[in-house]
Amino acid sequence: MTTKTDFHSIMELKENFKPKERGWIDQEEAAQVKKVLELDGRTDIELQNIRDMAVMLYGQWSSSSRADGKYEEMDAYMDAMSAICAVVDGMKMRRGLELSLIHI
Repeated sequence: MTTKTDFHSIMELKENFKPKERGWIDQEEAAQVKKVLELDGRTDIELQNIRDMAVMLYGQWSSSSRADGKYEEMDAYMDAMSAICAVVDGMKMRRGLELSLIHI
């Protein structure tokens, strides 16, 4: 059971989560994502919902940064989105769920 809305969870993560390395997430970072997004307490559909919302919001933030010429910020948003998706997808795989791709 979650204690925050998906939106508020993602906003909290946005403020406090910046992957250290591009294209890689370590165990400490994965634990942070799991804790802030309360992933362990989510049902299968809730896991997909939080993943979809993260893709939507981080995609929008990335697009806005690109439009403003802030390419480093754009890359940081895309790196964070990829890391979040990797953590959620890993949980889905361990549960034996199908992975889905969302094109933005």
